[in-house]
Amino acid sequence: MTEIPEHLLKRSRDAKRARGMDVPAEGGDAPAEASAESANAPAKAEAAKPGAGAPVPIPASDPPPPEKPKSAWVSAAENRKKIPLWVMPVLLFLPIWLIMYVGTLEEPTREEGVLYEGGLVYAEHCAACHGGEGGGGVGPAFSNGAIIETFSLLESQVAWVVHGTQGYADAGFETYGDTNKVLGGSGANMPAFGAELTVEELVSSVLYERVELGGYTEELELAERLYDKIHNEELELPEHFAEGPDGDFEDEIVVMFQQVRDELIALEGDLASGAEPGEAG
Repeated sequence: MTEIPEHLLKRSRDAKRARGMDVPAEGGDAPAEASAESANAPAKAEAAKPGAGAPVPIPASDPPPPEKPKSAWVSAAENRKKIPLWVMPVLLFLPIWLIMYVGTLEEPTREEGVLYEGGLVYAEHCAACHGGEGGGGVGPAFSNGAIIETFSLLESQVAWVVHGTQGYADAGFETYGDTNKVLGGSGANMPAFGAELTVEELVSSVLYERVELGGYTEELELAERLYDKIHNEELELPEHFAEGPDGDFEDEIVVMFQQVRDELIALEGDLASGAEPGEAG
């Protein structure tokens, strides 16, 4: 066996050390120590391995970046007072309540009383000449206060409806109404309804023309009181107004309705004549 010169062994060891390799020390004990270290290497490796149940350390992470500052309007929105939950059902049913409330403001359909009864009579006997809404036709218009301009007093209009054009002519009149319209001047004659209509029917139709069609709501109280007394037979009236020259004209009808007018004057003044309360007569 050829022995390797010592200087070559030394050069090999230096080269290994330069590369970071483990090199046994020089001398006779080196092989034994190297063998001992080699024998203990597996044990050291086992000892270095973490146990099966040991926790694995987690490397520390960088802290999160700070939050951006909130704008003023975002902070104000987050800090404002919230709507209470009990308000939500109230808001939900508010439209329904509004519809119901508006419905109560609508004028109820009349199925009784002076204007309802008068409207029925008007539709049957008067609308053909004066129009369904009182706008006029063969006869003059009643709407927009036209009827009140012609007859400021209820009793005057009642007398005209009782007698008509021919009745007024027979009684010696040449004009009618406050505006002194010439009899037959429009080319159409007013029929007489004194014998055809009862007192209740005739008065209710005239009141309907004045209040509903003419818009003279100031006379509604008089209309209701007068109609109720006639309907309940609290006034001493005939079944029909008398036609003819000696019949019931304005003066006679004023006397018939005087009781009701006196009551109204005592309470609130005569709406038709402008009398103050208490000025009866």
